[in-house]
Amino acid sequence: MKKVSKRIGLVEIYTGDGKGKTTAALGLAFRALGHGIRTYIGQFMKGYSYGEVKALKFVKPYIKIEKYGKKGFIHVKKEPEREDIELARKGLEKAKKALYSGKYGIVILDEAITALFFNLLKIDDLIDFIRNKPKEVELVLTGRYAPQRLIEEADLVTEMKEIKHPYRKGVKARKGIEF
Repeated sequence: MKKVSKRIGLVEIYTGDGKGKTTAALGLAFRALGHGIRTYIGQFMKGYSYGEVKALKFVKPYIKIEKYGKKGFIHVKKEPEREDIELARKGLEKAKKALYSGKYGIVILDEAITALFFNLLKIDDLIDFIRNKPKEVELVLTGRYAPQRLIEEADLVTEMKEIKHPYRKGVKARKGIEF
């Protein structure tokens, strides 16, 4: 595989209430793989075994994925548990090491924006992460509820908007499709 070139890396955000944010980021990782570019993916708040984690085992070491959360859900109406905050903070530190390692042309912080919304991460830490990234690394952040300050730091922002979803009709999440 190729080493990270001296190309210009931008900052991308995939946000909104619609389905497809993580899928778009993973699609970018697979496109990059076709050109010999390595990707690091740090997943916040995803402690369960999602299909992408299983699939990415087949493309190691070209796409590396790490999970920064425990099983279970974080409730918006409750203060986050100290353990959840610590796992997110440690995850951001691991992602920072990957960002500066020189191994990856793309770094994806999957659900980092949602982790920010749930008070697991601080906006100043994410903005610092963006502003201090190496110029040649593409940085992608996903998650609902992107605040304006974060949007202003990005070069590309895509909002996924839910128009219709089978969940509204009682269809549960399906293996291989939603997880």
